[in-house]
Amino acid sequence: MDEQRYLINGKVYTPHDPGLQEALARVYGTPARPRCLCIDGGVEMYVSRFHEFVIKRMPESGTEHALTCPSYELPPGDSGLGQLLGEAIIDRGADGIELRLDFPLTRRTGRAAAVRDAPSVSDVTVARKQLSLRGLLHYLWEQARFNRWYPRMQGKRSYAVVRKFLLRACEQVETKGLRLSERVFIPEPFQRDHAAQIARRHREALSLLSSPEGQLQFKMMIAIGELKDLRPTTVGYQLVLRHLPDCALLLDQTAGDRTKRAFDSELIAWTAAQVRLVVACLIHARHEHCYQIDSLTIMMTSRQWIPLDHVLENDVAEKLVAEERAFIKPLRYDAKHVGDFPNFLLLDAGARPTPLDITSAFLSEEKQAAKARAIRVRQANGWLWDARQGGAVPELPPRSVAAVRGNSVDARQFSARPT
Repeated sequence: MDEQRYLINGKVYTPHDPGLQEALARVYGTPARPRCLCIDGGVEMYVSRFHEFVIKRMPESGTEHALTCPSYELPPGDSGLGQLLGEAIIDRGADGIELRLDFPLTRRTGRAAAVRDAPSVSDVTVARKQLSLRGLLHYLWEQARFNRWYPRMQGKRSYAVVRKFLLRACEQVETKGLRLSERVFIPEPFQRDHAAQIARRHREALSLLSSPEGQLQFKMMIAIGELKDLRPTTVGYQLVLRHLPDCALLLDQTAGDRTKRAFDSELIAWTAAQVRLVVACLIHARHEHCYQIDSLTIMMTSRQWIPLDHVLENDVAEKLVAEERAFIKPLRYDAKHVGDFPNFLLLDAGARPTPLDITSAFLSEEKQAAKARAIRVRQANGWLWDARQGGAVPELPPRSVAAVRGNSVDARQFSARPT
C-alpha cells in the first residue's frame, strides 16, 4: 500500500514529510489548494488550522477519492449521516463543523421547565433535525476513522489511539457556542505506576462540573469510554468505565433498569462473545467526585473497535480482518432502520464499494422487512449471508488488485501498541 501523497504548489509531500507544516502555512488563507494524489490528476483539498495545519476533504467531495484513500467518504445515502448533513451537521469548510445537539450541556436544578403558549393555528413550525447522543458518538467514531479498516492497522489500534483521535475529532467541532472538546471527557489509559497522577488529572478535568454558572446552572460533560461493569447498588446502579477505576458514575434505579432493557442484546453479546461495549453518557456532579448520569447510549464494537449493530456482524468483521481486507462499517446515526444500510462495504473488490448484507432470524419483523427491501435494490453487485439457514460466514468477494493499489493510510494514526 502506498503512502498518502499531497501536491502543494508543484511539490509532492507525504504526511510524514518534515516540510509539510511549512508548506501548508504558505498556502493557508490563499486561493492555492493541496491536491490528494490518490487518483490520477488528484482531488482538491483545503487547509484548516487547529493546533497545527490540517489537510481536509472539500465538502461533498468524499466519493471523488480512491476507495481506500482515508479521505474517501460514502455517498450520503449509504449511512445515517446523509439524513443529518446540512441540518444537524453543518460543514463550514475552513471554519470547522457545527453540530446541533438534541440534548443540553447545562443543567439547572430546582426549576421546572418553562411552559410556553401554544402557537396559533396559522403558525407552522418545521422541526429541524438534531443529533442525539448516539448520533454524536457515531459522528465522532466516523470522523476518527474507526468505522473503517485497512490491513496495516492490524495490531496497532489500541485504546490510546482511539482516545487520541476521538479527542482530535472533538477539537474540530463546535456546538452550542463552544468547542466540543471542552465538554468531552475520555479517560486516560490506566497505568499502575502512574495511577495517582492519572487520577489527579481526571479530577482536574471533571472539576468543571463542580463550577456552577449564574443562577445555579450546572455544566454537564459527555463521558466516553469502554464499559467495564454495570453493577447494582443500594440506591440504583454504578456504571464503571475501563481505565477509570476511581470515579463513580451513578444511575438511579429506574434509569438503570431502563438501560438494561434498552441494551439487552448488547449486554448479552458482551458476556457471550469477544466484543466491546462503548458508553457515551451525559453526566453532572451530584456531589464532590460523584457523578450522576443524565442519559447514555451504548455502542457494541469488535475487538478492533469497529462498530457493530448485532453480534453476527462480529463474525463477518473477524473474517474481514483475518483475510486482510479493506472495508467500512456504515453507521446508523439516528436513522430509524439499520437494515436500510449495508452491514459492511468492501473497498478492495472492485471499482465501487461492494455491499455485504446479513439477515438473521433474531431481527424483528420490521428490521427484516427493511433489510429485505434494501437487499433487493443492492443485490446486483452485493454479497449476502443468510444466517437463518445456518452455517459459517460464506466466502467473501475476491480482492481486486487495482483497488488495493490506491490504499494509502497514514500509519501515524495507528502507531500505539494494542491493548
